[in-house]
Amino acid sequence: MNSLPPPTPERRRASVRRSRRSGRAKACSAPALIGVGVDGTSSGCDAVVLGSLLALPTAAELMLIAVAEEPLMQVVLPHEMDFRRREQQTWAMLAQTRDSLAPDARIVVESDVLIWRALRHVVRREHRDLLVVGSARDADDRRVRLGRSARELFSHLECPLAIAPSGMRNRGTSHVKRIGVGFDGEPESRAALGLAIAIASTAGAHLHIRSVADDQIPRTLRAEEAALEGDTIVAERVTSLLERELAGARAIGTRTHVDFVSGDPAEALKALATQIDLLVLGSDQSGLSGRVQLGHTGHAILHDAPCPTLIVPRPRAHTGPQRNAAAL
Repeated sequence: MNSLPPPTPERRRASVRRSRRSGRAKACSAPALIGVGVDGTSSGCDAVVLGSLLALPTAAELMLIAVAEEPLMQVVLPHEMDFRRREQQTWAMLAQTRDSLAPDARIVVESDVLIWRALRHVVRREHRDLLVVGSARDADDRRVRLGRSARELFSHLECPLAIAPSGMRNRGTSHVKRIGVGFDGEPESRAALGLAIAIASTAGAHLHIRSVADDQIPRTLRAEEAALEGDTIVAERVTSLLERELAGARAIGTRTHVDFVSGDPAEALKALATQIDLLVLGSDQSGLSGRVQLGHTGHAILHDAPCPTLIVPRPRAHTGPQRNAAAL
């Protein structure tokens, strides 16, 4: 795939106008308004690189967000440290990061005692379709690991959340060629598939869908499930759903590959992540409607995932069963 030319300011503004005329981006649309959490560390730089990469295909507007942490109590600050001075230092850091990594990006500093709340507030106010953050500072090179802010955003954030692996700023990746997504037929995974299709279609990327039959389910439950449906029927149902979901993508030429495997869902999706440039996951079914949430599988994947990972909120209209053994 040929790399795309850098988006011009005119293309960015046109994309933003289209998005604002239609309100918040729909789940099946590629992000047009992207926010990036920046904290002055190498992790924040990784997030800017990933945000720029995801913004490139659609000329999405990129906004770098930094939080000037307000003290809980003024009396605990030694020598009556001037908060306004710290806020100015945050602006300077953010401007320097923009100039070195994303010259066309907008910048904003938000003040709050809680970082996650400040990020969520800016995302809501600025109608961001996606928030990108970096990994924990102790993450191994080229691996994703949840940091404090990312963990605290779960169950609160109402737009997709992408997490950049450590060291991404040094990898020199110019575009997304391969996108992977886990699919089990449930509404959460269908939402993830919809966004994965939208990104793959606009980026000209190859889409790899993996459906995992969880062989970790206790044998008694497996026997009961087999008596009702059987693994073959489950696979047929998932295949039927996929055919409907992928019809539009294939009609416009998006390259797709589907595979069905048995095993631990987290390990199967981590294995897929070694072959792709972006992994897209659905939220856990136990989370609040319209919010990003991780279950057991999602947490396992986001501990040392080998590629950037994007988590999609639960569909707002879903009121179905709250438990699925293979849920992410």
